[in-house]
Amino acid sequence: MDIGSLLQQHIYPAIMLGSLLEGETTVVLAGYAAHQGYAPLWAVMALTAGINFLLDLAWFWLGRWRGPQLMARFATLQRGVDKLTPRLHRHRRKAIFLVRFLYGLRTAGPIALGMARVPVREFVLFNALGAIVWAVLFASLDYAFGRVISVFLGRLLHDEQLAAAGIVVVGLGVWLWRHYRRRTREHAP
Repeated sequence: MDIGSLLQQHIYPAIMLGSLLEGETTVVLAGYAAHQGYAPLWAVMALTAGINFLLDLAWFWLGRWRGPQLMARFATLQRGVDKLTPRLHRHRRKAIFLVRFLYGLRTAGPIALGMARVPVREFVLFNALGAIVWAVLFASLDYAFGRVISVFLGRLLHDEQLAAAGIVVVGLGVWLWRHYRRRTREHAP
């Protein structure tokens, strides 16, 4: 079994798992996979939007339920919450919509919004809109640039399936690097 057929058979579970681990990298890779014919673009958009919407909703409820305990345990979350909290009263709806686009607030944002007791309906509506725009934007951009990426990587590696595997490895490397940096910051004195 080659990497292409493995990817084709397991594209949706891979997108779901990847979205839980590293949403941005996953949606970019999924957009490229759609360009290569491994999944329809609309399915990539719907799945990444849905999974990321649900993930943010879980963080929102966790913030509402256990926000102070999370802040005490994870210093990086506290920094993100501190960045967002002053803006919540004046720009709450914008914050809900845009939080997934802002580096460092992807997890802390929904937690802060839950801790701030943002009305659930408001969070659900603007989070859903943000998730849809985010998934459509990132998946479409990578789908559109898929040809350029294919040509570049194809020349570099001379094999489409090897190029796809290379992208997955690079994406995993980026995730591991970010995870390592986050962990070292949390445990720094």
